[in-house]
Amino acid sequence: MIRFKRWGWLLLVILTGILLVYFATRNFLLHRMYEHVRTKWKNEKHVALSVSEIRFSGFAGIVIRHLSVIPEQQDTMLKVDSGYVCFSWLSLFSGHVNLKEAAINHAFFFIACNDSGCNYDFLTKKKSGEASASSERNYSVSANHLIRSLFNHTPQQADFKDIHISYLNDEKKEHLYIPSFSSSKEDMQGTLINPSDSSQWNLTGKFSQRHQTFDVKIYSEHFQQHPFPFLQSIFAASCRFDTLHCILESVHATAGLVKVAGRIHATELFIRHAKISDQTVVVHQADFSFRATVGMNSLELDSASSFLLNKILIRPYVKFLNDQNNDCILKIGIDKMVADDFFKSLPAGMFNEMDGVEADGNLAYHLDFSLNSSMPDSLVFNSVMTKENFRLKKPGSSNLLKMNSEFLYSAYDGDRFIRSFAVGNSNPDFVPLDRVSSYFKNAVMTSEDGSFFFHSGFNQDAFRKSIAANYKAGKFVRGGSTITMQLVKNVFLTRHKTIARKAEEALIVWLIESNHLSSKERMFEVYLNIIELGPDVYGVGEASRFYFNKKASDLNLAESVFLASLLPRPKWFKYSFDEAGNLKPYFADYYRVVANFLLKKNLITQAEYDQLQPHIELRGPAKYFVTPADSVPALEEEQGNEEN
Repeated sequence: MIRFKRWGWLLLVILTGILLVYFATRNFLLHRMYEHVRTKWKNEKHVALSVSEIRFSGFAGIVIRHLSVIPEQQDTMLKVDSGYVCFSWLSLFSGHVNLKEAAINHAFFFIACNDSGCNYDFLTKKKSGEASASSERNYSVSANHLIRSLFNHTPQQADFKDIHISYLNDEKKEHLYIPSFSSSKEDMQGTLINPSDSSQWNLTGKFSQRHQTFDVKIYSEHFQQHPFPFLQSIFAASCRFDTLHCILESVHATAGLVKVAGRIHATELFIRHAKISDQTVVVHQADFSFRATVGMNSLELDSASSFLLNKILIRPYVKFLNDQNNDCILKIGIDKMVADDFFKSLPAGMFNEMDGVEADGNLAYHLDFSLNSSMPDSLVFNSVMTKENFRLKKPGSSNLLKMNSEFLYSAYDGDRFIRSFAVGNSNPDFVPLDRVSSYFKNAVMTSEDGSFFFHSGFNQDAFRKSIAANYKAGKFVRGGSTITMQLVKNVFLTRHKTIARKAEEALIVWLIESNHLSSKERMFEVYLNIIELGPDVYGVGEASRFYFNKKASDLNLAESVFLASLLPRPKWFKYSFDEAGNLKPYFADYYRVVANFLLKKNLITQAEYDQLQPHIELRGPAKYFVTPADSVPALEEEQGNEEN
């Protein structure tokens, strides 16, 4: 017993000595550490770090006054009048700094970017010699480090007052003011204000540093007519909402794997981004529940994840494997649902042509896509919309049945309106399908969509080949659009290349083809009468007169093949000729490919094949447009069609 008492007293003396040394030297060591960091930032990061006062307060707290961070040749990044931080000393022994408490009063945080870079670049700049190749990256280690850093450096207890956050990029300038924000073991709450329009959001929720979870809600007491700050300037996106609820339910890190589960819920969501849609997209209710797994060289969104878009429940599965094959897998499923609920749930601003559509029956959808980068030609792409007792009751505001009778077509050159004309018998240039030369009809289908009369609007094999070709080339070199898709784009939709347009195009094609809203013959007839075939030349009737001064029924094989070749670039027709008015030599290859296909399909005879030459004689107004080759690139030098 006496021996234990002696050891106890000895331990007490040692601890007391350590504490005395700690309190006697800690401010000195703190200043030494500050000077070391300041010098390192100045020499390595070219950043000026300064404080007017830094000292210990209490056992483990540090008081900082008049802190500033100023990158060299950049705008000031941070200014803090006064601050207090408290670390967990036990965490220091594990090598991970854990911030327990923080208090900041009157601070300015500036994000500024210009042509020479941003004032925060020094934070993300890699050290010299650091590996950057994606093949050497360990995703699970990076994810675990990011999550631990996020929670370790976010204090459980916080008290922030009078915080200003500004963003400046060229002429764009935004400001966010946080009058107060507090966080404790029980809850967190704060206020966000945009001074430029006086819009205000409230922030409430819970946060657990220990369990690595949070439950945060951002909302406004009155629905905001103003977008949330910074999104427009940084991401070129405008976003406003009634409520945004973000939950991180769990994080589990094991050897080589990090599993994350959470949920994001939004109500009355208004989003505008040029790549999504040219209009504001409105979603009344969106709920994304995710289960993600990060492996050493893989990223996976589990099939247990779901995305609720109004009443449409979407089940996604995504996996990316970063190895020598770079496998990518995407599966999207929509279980059987009431068709009317489906159409009413489509977001306004994305599916405007579906406005007013009513239907009976049920619908379901499934997409299966996979790509192995070492064998792109073997990629899998299957997209299937299935129906059960489906019947279209109302065709919607755009009238999906309008092609069945005469209608007014508006021609555009990009966003520029050209003119409108009737597609029907009241137009003297309209040519019924049975009066169009068979040579021209067959040449067009050979060039654009050889299986038009046999598929249901989508040629998935052509689409697979298109994806593979574009992937191998690293750019867009081949389109996969069918005649129906081109027709729908031109008759019903805008010319803007957005996600919304492509999605709505696919849905309208399915509605028209799978429900036989228009016959194949009528669709092909409309297509041949609206296609652009020259400068302000639309339809085969105008084109026949413009180039050859003849009727569409009288086009011969060589003339038909030439007109079909113009479809990708109708305005460039004059550069197809040499100084003598003859087709340039590269047309021989095009004529040979088309003729081989026509002969193989028994659409021309062997004699017609043998006699076909890449030669035509311009007899219409087009002959006055033909000029010698000049600085404009020839067609053979500009391979690859424009994206449909």
